[in-house]
Amino acid sequence: MDEKAWEREFAGRDRTPEHRDRTPGRQDRLPAGRDRMPGDRVPGDLPHGDRMPGDRLPAGPAGGSAGVTQIHEPGALPVDPESPDRLRAWELLPDEVRARTLEKAGRSLVWWARVYSDGAPFAVVLGDRGLCRVQPVYRDGAAAEHRGERVRVEPGSLASRSFDGRPAQAGGAGAGAGAGAGAPGRPGAARVERLVLDPPEAQGVLGHFPLDVQDFLQRPFLADRRTVTAEWYYEETVQPRHSDLFVLLCLSTDRHVTAIEARRSLDRGATPDRARWHVLTCHQARLIPR
Repeated sequence: MDEKAWEREFAGRDRTPEHRDRTPGRQDRLPAGRDRMPGDRVPGDLPHGDRMPGDRLPAGPAGGSAGVTQIHEPGALPVDPESPDRLRAWELLPDEVRARTLEKAGRSLVWWARVYSDGAPFAVVLGDRGLCRVQPVYRDGAAAEHRGERVRVEPGSLASRSFDGRPAQAGGAGAGAGAGAGAPGRPGAARVERLVLDPPEAQGVLGHFPLDVQDFLQRPFLADRRTVTAEWYYEETVQPRHSDLFVLLCLSTDRHVTAIEARRSLDRGATPDRARWHVLTCHQARLIPR
């Protein structure tokens, strides 16, 4: 890896990454389920499941908008049994790239790594110091090195919240932040605020989450009127009587970021709204624009 490339990106010149055309292929199909869900650690590097110690957001709507966030329907989640999971993809990155990324991200909150169709790995790490992305740099049609980019988290702005993942009861109100007057989908609520998500397929990923979680993840962006970059990762394990899903999602602009780590079980033949969520840990933070 070219050290000067990292210095240009991280030595006081952190920036929002420019949009790149994604290499078509297997990176758009996530790894198939394994015999178990991913472990709690990347050996020697990334602690899995780090949490903000006790930080919680207020129960009311945030972000300065009284509108109602758009509710999305669950979409298909295709898997590719030949694509490496995030642990193996992370280990494909050079050691110095991993170390520098962790240093710049800080305490990791949500992270994953994947591979493009040519096998080149890339990674996303949200930490308490910044949102980092690592992408391959191509020369002569081949990945020659990796370049990292970071958008800094505004100090003191990061907060986390866990949601109740029990299946919704017929006729009952949702729990958590979305259960008040501004909850999504309630009769008589204010106008529906629709975000422009890039890529639009992110709507189908958001649609798998409970309504209050969808609201939490989208609400900080309502006042910006900017296109929201969406990135995600998931693994699904299919059992004879149920399936287990591990999913990570990050939404960001140059001013805000939200993210979630979630695990759920779904009985065979059941609809996503009947899922049992075992983990629903969300994060919100303001970012420092260039």
